Amino acid sequence: MSNEREARREARRKAAHRRVEPDAAPAGETALRSKPVRITVDLTPELYRRLNRWTAEAAEEIDVVKVPLAEVMRAFIRAAEDPQVRGRVLAELRKQGQ
Repeated sequence: MSNEREARREARRKAAHRRVEPDAAPAGETALRSKPVRITVDLTPELYRRLNRWTAEAAEEIDVVKVPLAEVMRAFIRAAEDPQVRGRVLAELRKQGQ
């Protein structure tokens, strides 16, 4: 595995070097990411309890055993595209910023 890692590192080093050469061609388009991006969020114990309570209530409402936290976060992000929800999120962020 380290050979693969070293080969990728060397390829990145060479690509970076080519970009700084005097007559270097412009960089190409960035490749579209195909793997999901992982995020980590630190929550206070109270917020974590509230999130778990919310997911348990949601699971009951949609009649499933459990709603994974990751699915809830994805749904929250999609819901935030709604202008009214967006406004409430922005208001909460402003309040937290004070």
